[in-house]
Amino acid sequence: GGVLDRVGVVTMAEEESMRQLIAAFPDLANLKFPLEEEELASIIDKIKERDDLPRPPRQEVPHFGSNAPPQARHKGIQAFIESFQYNYTGENFFNVKGVRQNQSLFRVIEVAKRVIKDSLPIKCVEAVYLGIYLSQSMRDVERLPIIFNSEIDGHKYGHIILLLRYAGRIGAVGLSRRSDLMYKSWGFETLAEVILDYKRSYEKWSHKLNKIKIGTPIPHEGSNRVSQVVNWAHTIINVRGQPWEETEKELHKRGR
Repeated sequence: GGVLDRVGVVTMAEEESMRQLIAAFPDLANLKFPLEEEELASIIDKIKERDDLPRPPRQEVPHFGSNAPPQARHKGIQAFIESFQYNYTGENFFNVKGVRQNQSLFRVIEVAKRVIKDSLPIKCVEAVYLGIYLSQSMRDVERLPIIFNSEIDGHKYGHIILLLRYAGRIGAVGLSRRSDLMYKSWGFETLAEVILDYKRSYEKWSHKLNKIKIGTPIPHEGSNRVSQVVNWAHTIINVRGQPWEETEKELHKRGR
């Protein structure tokens, strides 16, 4: 998500999209993000005036059969999330309050539907919303949001992913500029194992982890808790300067 806004790579597909957009609007080549509100409004007006622009492609929502193996569902959800381009603009296209403010699961689902309808680029929060929406009917899947607070060169960043646990194994879905900070293949045995994998990825990119925040399990479709507020950060573990063994003990307690 907003984890590594200063570093990252752009995919070939995204480069092509940028080239097409700049070809239609040459002035965009000189823009510097983030944009001032008035400047953004002016650009939007110019785009609306054009009637020769192609419609953005609509993403095809995957449908999983009741007998689909967990690996197939896991990969299918992640593939759908990645079909949305990463939002590099510095502006939010959707009214997501992030995860600082708890909100109802109903609200999360409604935003996910809007993301699919509009098919605009997204960041990590919208990716988690999509993961929740796509797995709402999967009662055999436990969903657990995890927030990472990291730091590099005095700059602090936040990132969120969605853990999926089924049949005693754990994986994760999400979106980031870095491939090893989003998707984790299904197969980890414990919460501590998958978090350690993320920790190593952060260290690879010279980020220091400060905190790990663990939410409560997300209720499924038909649950009487759907209208309740989603708790994104039920357990907060301060990891900076703490030996990994101590963090691991806390994660084992939470992962039971």
